[in-house]
Amino acid sequence: MTSNKLIITAASKAYGPSLLALLGSLTLNWPKHPPVLVYDIGLDETTLATLAENKIPVKKVPPFCSHWRKHFTWKIWCLNDAPAQDVLWMDAGLVVLKPLEEVFDALEHQGYFFVPNYQLLDSEASEAACNGCGVPTEFRLGKSTLAGGWIGLRKQGKVLRVVEEALSVALVEKHIAATEPTHRHGQAIISLLMYKHFGQVVLADGIVYLGWRSPNQTHGQKVWVHRRGMLAEDMAFFGSHIRAPGKPYMPKDPAKEKPTRSPRSLAMKFDRFGKPLSRGPLAPTTQTQRKNPIYDGVRD
Repeated sequence: MTSNKLIITAASKAYGPSLLALLGSLTLNWPKHPPVLVYDIGLDETTLATLAENKIPVKKVPPFCSHWRKHFTWKIWCLNDAPAQDVLWMDAGLVVLKPLEEVFDALEHQGYFFVPNYQLLDSEASEAACNGCGVPTEFRLGKSTLAGGWIGLRKQGKVLRVVEEALSVALVEKHIAATEPTHRHGQAIISLLMYKHFGQVVLADGIVYLGWRSPNQTHGQKVWVHRRGMLAEDMAFFGSHIRAPGKPYMPKDPAKEKPTRSPRSLAMKFDRFGKPLSRGPLAPTTQTQRKNPIYDGVRD
C-alpha cells in the first residue's frame, strides 16, 4: 500500500470497538478522507474479520525489539513504517467530528501538525529521555508536550530526521520507559526531538483538534478523544458505517447522560479553556497525588 497521503492508527483487542468507531466517523464526518492503514498490535479475530470484510488494510506490527509492545514504542515504529510522505496518526480512542483537509495543507506548507496536551515536558520527559535525545535535562523546562494521540508529519527533511531519530532513541528501553507516573513515553521523545531540530514548534488548538471532555467542548471542535468513554449506541452507529456512507453524525455527550456528572460540576472543575483548575477544593488531583501506577504497555 503506497499513497502520498495516509491516515494510520493502531489497536489491540481492548480498543477494537473504538477502532471501528474511528473508521466509521471518518466515513460519515470526513467522507473524502485519505486512505487508512490499521496497525495490529493484538486485535481479536472478530475485529480483524470486520476489517477484512470492509476491505480496510491491516499490517501486523512485528516484534522489532524486546520491548516493542511496551511504552508506546510501537507507535514510533508505525510512524517510520507508514508507506506515505504525508502521514496523520490518530489514536484509536478518538472520533472525527468534521472534515480535516487543513491538516494536510499544513503538512504541505509547514511539514508537521501538532497540538499540545497542556502539560509541560518538565514532568513528562524523563532524564533518560533527554539523554537519549542528546539534550541536557534542563532543555525540557518550560516546553509544552506535543500530544501523541494526534501527529501529522511530512516525512522529509528535518521532520524525517525527527521520526528516524525517535525510533533510534526508543529502541533503547531506558530512554522511552517511564520511571514516574507523569512520564509520557514516546510523545516525550518526539517532543524533545521536535524542539531540538526546530527550536520553536507551531502548535494548533488542542481542544479543537483533540478535545477530551466532550464532543462539543468548544465551538468548531473537530476531534473528540473519548478513550472508550463514548456511549454504546454511538459506538455501534459509527461501527456500522465503516464503509457505508451517510449523513454527518454527532455523538452524544456522555456526561449529560450521567446525573452524577452535571455540566455545572464539570464547569467548576475546568476553566473556560478546558484546562483543569490548579487550586481550590474542587481541583482534580494530579497523577502524582493519586499515586497512579506507571503505565507501560498496551491495554489487552
